[in-house]
This record gives sequence, C-alpha cells and structure tokens, in this order.
Amino acid sequence: MPSFDSITHTSEMKPAPEAPPPPTYIFREHKDTVNYVHLFDQDQHLASCDADGWIVIWKMKTRRVVLKWKAHEDSCLKVTTMTAATTTTAAREKHTLISQGRDNQIHIWKLHIDDENQDTLLESSIVYNALGFCKFSLDEKHDESTLLCFPSRDDIAMFDIYDLTYQCYVLQNIGQTDSGTHRLGSCMAVELFRTSDGLFVLAAYESGSTALWEIKQSKAILIWQTKEHQEPVLDLSIDPFRTFAISSSADNQICKYSLATGDVINKITIKKSGAVALRIRPDNKIFALGGYDGRIRLFSVKSMKPLAVLSYHKDTVYSVDFSQSDNWMVCASQDHRISLWSIF
Repeated sequence: MPSFDSITHTSEMKPAPEAPPPPTYIFREHKDTVNYVHLFDQDQHLASCDADGWIVIWKMKTRRVVLKWKAHEDSCLKVTTMTAATTTTAAREKHTLISQGRDNQIHIWKLHIDDENQDTLLESSIVYNALGFCKFSLDEKHDESTLLCFPSRDDIAMFDIYDLTYQCYVLQNIGQTDSGTHRLGSCMAVELFRTSDGLFVLAAYESGSTALWEIKQSKAILIWQTKEHQEPVLDLSIDPFRTFAISSSADNQICKYSLATGDVINKITIKKSGAVALRIRPDNKIFALGGYDGRIRLFSVKSMKPLAVLSYHKDTVYSVDFSQSDNWMVCASQDHRISLWSIF
C-alpha cells in the first residue's frame, strides 16, 4: 500500500490545469445587444454597433468613446471601415465607414476623428433586403474598385455585388445554377475576395451548404458546392492566403475546406451547438468561435485542436475581431458588453 507521502507527491506531480485568464477590459456603453465589433486605424480605434441602431467609436489607447450616433432606424447588424490610402496622421483621421441595418439600408459614412472635431457625414446609401441574417462582405484591392457583397433586394436566397468606387452594380441576383431550378436556400453568410485568377464569392446557406461562385464576364459560375452541416451555416472565415475557409453552424460541427476544390480538409465536433461568430487571426495561427452559450473558443488553425475556452459573457457572442499587430481580441455580446482579451 502506498504511503500518504507518496500519494501527496503524485498529486503534486500532476497539478490541475490553470484556468483561462479573465478579459483585460470590458467596454460598457451600449444599451442593447452588441452585434458587431471592428478594429481599425492600425488598431487605434474600435467600431461597434447594436440592436437599437447605434454605432460607437472607441479610442483604444484610452478605451473611451470618441463618437456615438444613431445610424439606423432598426438594428445595426455590421459596421466596418475602408482602409485609408495613405498612412499619414491627417489621412487616418478621416475614415469611410460602412454600416448595415435591419431598416433595409447600407449606409456609407465619412468620419472625422481628432481631438477637436468629431463628426459623421452620411455620404450615400444602398437599399437591400434585410429579411435574412446575411451580413455584407467588403473587398478592397489597391488600384482597383472597392466592392461590396450583400443580400439581394429581390430574394434573400441570392446576393448582389456593388462597386463602391463607381457606385454601380457589378452583378445582381447571384445564387442559383444555370438552369435556375436548383436553389440552395436562404443565404446566411458571404465572403467576397479576389485572387490572381479572378473575383469569387464563398457563400453559406440555411440548408447547411457552402458554395463557391466565380464572377466572370457579368456572370456567376458555380465552382463547387458541398453540404457538411445539418443546420444553417452561421459564419465563414477565409485564411489570409486565400487557400482555405472555415465554417461554423447552428449544429456542433466546424468544417475546414479547400477553397480550390471544396474538399474537406478537416472537420471537428465541439461540445456545444451554435457557433455564431467565426474569425481567423491575421497571423493564420488560431481562430476563434463565439457561441450561443457566451463562450469564446480558441483553436489551432493548422490542426483544429482546441486551445482554450474563455468565459465571461452571460449571453450569445455575436462577433469576434483580432488586432492586426498585437495579440488583442475583442468580442461583442447580447449582454450589451464588449470584452477585450490578450491572446497568446
């Protein structure tokens, strides 16, 4: 029989795993569900939007509000900014911000952020169909037009591509095969991107399907389609090198695909169903999931093995964003709060 000393020694050799750290900071300003968060201006500012239509701009250094306005008559689903063409201080103080609301409007705003003059100017608007859950996707490319992809005005099963530079549609009502008979269900998420081969849209659907469309000569061509989820796909994220994508769903499956072929590279099962928010970090090493249960789960991009489960929010985490330079992560929740985390 082992002695008491030996039992004590064995337990000391196997210490309990350390609990994940708490958030570094909590942003409190919103009075309703925070739907989206977006770091911009070289991570110097944070934009957030909520279910009451408000947009808030925070200064990250002081973690204080520098701008706040009622942008939409209904819930604001997403907010993001366009990259400034120059890195001078004067240029960085002027930003183009895009917001999407449940009021069937996508607004283009001009922001001026400095210590003396903080204001917003509504520059233009685009009408779209806000009945579904699909958020817009922005694609910027140096010396080329800035493009926006969002749900079609005619049918939430389809999507449109709009040229913000020339203020005209590139193509409308994308989302059905050439025959027009095979429908993929309501569009839940889109990722618009360009490569040396052309212009593409990765789209996810209520049926659990994911499909890659190529936009070529004013025509949409279905490159591949696969159904790996049993429930609606809730979010998509494409790696920085445009080689693979990861999808999350209302089920408990997380799937990694080859963008070229649609073949499944890896597929994992998580303990809790409902991963609403998905984001791959810019260094392509980890990705984060925000869930219905308020948890943020971190995984290795390469192996898709779980790394940590972060717990703070009491309700659904709807959005996750990473900083471009430092190891910061921000998360938006139904509990009206935004959490800031320092991630390895």
